[in-house]
Amino acid sequence: MPTDPIHDKPLYPADNLYGIPTVRYTPLAQVPQWLLPYRHRVRPGQSVTCGAVHFFLFDALFESVWNRPQQALRYLNGFQAVLTPDFSLNAEMPLAVQIWNTYRSRWCGAHWQAQGYTVIPAVGWSTPDSYAFCFAGLAAHSPVALTTLGARSMDNRATFLHGFDALIERVQPSMVLCYGDPLPEMARVPLQVYPDHWRNLKAAKKAAHHG
Repeated sequence: MPTDPIHDKPLYPADNLYGIPTVRYTPLAQVPQWLLPYRHRVRPGQSVTCGAVHFFLFDALFESVWNRPQQALRYLNGFQAVLTPDFSLNAEMPLAVQIWNTYRSRWCGAHWQAQGYTVIPAVGWSTPDSYAFCFAGLAAHSPVALTTLGARSMDNRATFLHGFDALIERVQPSMVLCYGDPLPEMARVPLQVYPDHWRNLKAAKKAAHHG
């Protein structure tokens, strides 16, 4: 397989002019029942076959999946499904950096598929200028994942919903995996909602208090 001179990483097939790798179609039957943050421990008795690893975290906490991909595979060992890394796309970033972060996210997805994992791509966007590349490498009619954390503020809501409309129009996902509370406007597509980490912590503390 040809190699990328940057860090000598493999090149994976792409269907876009940016060379952003394609994450192949994933059937709905492989959508996970629960999500676990990268490098967090599985609860005792919890079967990893029903869940998937997610990266809706600060970028610094998962940069190693790109810089040291073999190290990431050691953590993922035992899981069957994984979301792609949610490298940040912010309006303040140069578009070149946003393209690079999209490339890295899709590359990880293609790489993990090559290792036999079920992969569901996480998708994000910034301004409409990012729409030219932020949906590249996504298979049509396949599930995608996103987070609504931070999307409810007045400043971010319109930007999020505009990008969400573009996602539905261009990718037509069969389902959207939503990490965090969905916005009402998202209900026009099938949703699989997962509570965010902080809500899980609150629920665990409440259960322990009443236990």
